[in-house]
Amino acid sequence: MAPWAGAALWMLNPLRVVWLALAAAFLLTLLLQLVPPRWLPSCALFQDLIRYGKTKCGAPPRPAICRSFDVPKRYFSHFYVISVLWNGFLLWCLTQCLFLGAPFPDWLYTLLRILGAVQFRGGELALSAFLVLVFLWLHSLRRLFECLYVSVFSNAVIHIAQYCFGLVYYVLVGLTVLSQVPMDGRNVYVVGKNLLMQTRWFHILGVMMFIWSSVHQYKCHVILGNLRKNKAGKTSFRATAYGF
Repeated sequence: MAPWAGAALWMLNPLRVVWLALAAAFLLTLLLQLVPPRWLPSCALFQDLIRYGKTKCGAPPRPAICRSFDVPKRYFSHFYVISVLWNGFLLWCLTQCLFLGAPFPDWLYTLLRILGAVQFRGGELALSAFLVLVFLWLHSLRRLFECLYVSVFSNAVIHIAQYCFGLVYYVLVGLTVLSQVPMDGRNVYVVGKNLLMQTRWFHILGVMMFIWSSVHQYKCHVILGNLRKNKAGKTSFRATAYGF
């Protein structure tokens, strides 16, 4: 086997394989959408799998077997509960490593190695990973707050496969970020032993973009939530714009 081929296979660790498989699945789904329904067997089941919310409503009525896999769309909050707890734990572990010199727990270190994390030293990856985990946790916390106190969910539903994907997604995202941290044994390798020395212009730009986009998204969700309320502040689905 050629050296470059062996290196390419080594780079395809389990996490990369999972993300590549998901990307391929989404691309295949998009391409199947372009296929005429008469050419696609079990088209109704396929459409029911990929649609969610109000896009599931309308004629013809959905088969009973499809409705048996429905999960309330308000269960979106479960994604963020999992993310706040799991990614908060990962952030706590990384913070302990970076600022107190504590190693990762044995089981977490072993899991990261199984998923493809390798021993290496370099660059600004320690600070980058720390910031991404902080942003991920803050984003999940804000979205959980919005799901509980801002958004007004209707009786719309999602497929249970989409629900399971959402739960797994936020677990895998945190592990993917943590697997990019430069490791020296079970400890995080920090260039110059000072995390702030790794600060670059793109870190500052990333912080600014995160703050702006978070504020903007929150304002949009408040507007959309208010569309479901009448003048008295009570829920009124008839006042909702079509397609929301």
